[in-house]
Amino acid sequence: MNKDYLKEFENTFSDWLLAHSSNQIQGLEQYVPAFSTGTTQGFDSFYIRHRNCRFRCFVGEYFYHLKNWQANGIDWQFITSTDPVIKGDAVVISMPFCDTGSPHSQYKELLDHCESLNIPVLVDCAYYAISGDLKINLDYTCIDTVCFSLSKAFPVAQLRIGVRYSRPNIFDGQSLHSKINYNHNLSAYIGLNVMRAFGSDYIHKTFKSKQQEICNTLPGLTASNCSIFAVGNKHWDHYSRANLLNEYQLSFNPELFVNRICLNPVYENWDIWKLYASTSDIQKYS
Repeated sequence: MNKDYLKEFENTFSDWLLAHSSNQIQGLEQYVPAFSTGTTQGFDSFYIRHRNCRFRCFVGEYFYHLKNWQANGIDWQFITSTDPVIKGDAVVISMPFCDTGSPHSQYKELLDHCESLNIPVLVDCAYYAISGDLKINLDYTCIDTVCFSLSKAFPVAQLRIGVRYSRPNIFDGQSLHSKINYNHNLSAYIGLNVMRAFGSDYIHKTFKSKQQEICNTLPGLTASNCSIFAVGNKHWDHYSRANLLNEYQLSFNPELFVNRICLNPVYENWDIWKLYASTSDIQKYS
């Protein structure tokens, strides 16, 4: 029942993020942190606040957004060259990008454009703690929400431990819960202990060399900034998003998205991988 854990968690989280040995964040100090039920509570708050806008994202964005927009009859469209972001839109972009685990090539261009038109933006940094070599610029007045989570890096997904950073002038239901300590106190306590035990660069430092070894060994794989992912070429089409799209009950063509390969099963069976990688006919079976 010690509610101090919630405030201590919020006050500790920024230092934990900024202590990453290879990632850099510019402008985080402009935002106010609040405990979030994972990143998704921050997403839902953003949807409500900008409910009169048309929501926009790049092809390959986190399927949660697409599912919610479709299921609730919310106006939205993918960002394309023929349908660019315009006044009256609200933008969601993940950094690093969900589809590839690396920064989207148009991140700066998009943010500069949104800044010029005062278009509200949510930046989803859920993959931050499993990534390295990122330079994230949040120094844009158009950004009103930035979301982080511990779920991707550590086995605490069911505890829903995240932080939403928002502008000081935003006071919504999520801000209210933070103010009155009406949040997951036990999750905050566990999150604090996770951060005390493991740095925000723990996953990257632990698995980066293994990721690179796998990608150097298996044909058609390119290492992502996210240390648990690789991007596969057409050789890896059997690992497409077809099954995930089916789970989300989304009818998009899997070919719209890259073959994002999760390497966790290899990390969990490293001894077997080393034996496999040493065989002479690895090219045959890969």
